[in-house]
Amino acid sequence: DGIHAAMSVSKSFTGTLASILIAEGQIDPNKFVSYYVPELTESAFGDATVQQVLDMTTSLDYTEDYTNPNAGVWQYAESGNPFRPDNYTGPYDYYDCLMTLKKKPGQEHGEMFEYKTVNTEVMGWIISRVTGLCVTELISKKIWIPLHTSTDGLFLLDSAGKAQAGGGFSLNLRDMALFGEMLRNKGKIDNRQIIPEEAAELVSKG
Repeated sequence: DGIHAAMSVSKSFTGTLASILIAEGQIDPNKFVSYYVPELTESAFGDATVQQVLDMTTSLDYTEDYTNPNAGVWQYAESGNPFRPDNYTGPYDYYDCLMTLKKKPGQEHGEMFEYKTVNTEVMGWIISRVTGLCVTELISKKIWIPLHTSTDGLFLLDSAGKAQAGGGFSLNLRDMALFGEMLRNKGKIDNRQIIPEEAAELVSKG
């Protein structure tokens, strides 16, 4: 009856939003990230394509090793923490953190898959830039309301009020099942087309 932290399952919702916008022609997966978000031009993501971000095949000098206190994932997490100590001098929010990331020496984009949450944060930024809406508003408009979900979902926000696209969604488990059933049925629920069939197919391809 309550809501539960979806953690990295949140990425499925961000990816679905991206697939909807690709199907609608609002995002071209072959364009560079810098085309949509010029602020990332000098970062590792500047010359990566949107598709490489979605596939998590970007070259990043960043690790998601939670057992290593010096791993990049902890800097990313701290950048969104609204309860930082007064002497904190790192990135102010998630987007600031993304702009600091550089490519991994000797590795180019597209060479290998590496699971890294920051890719989904970049995708969230692209989605917001293209639509003029934050991820929370777009999920509500494109998925949550059309699905006739039973319970409001909640998003974790960073210190600047940006939603954590890569792991911040909390939702009701019945509504999560409804979302999954909609994808299984090529974007439909009760013969209602919730998202474009092409978008559902893009999601199923991973």
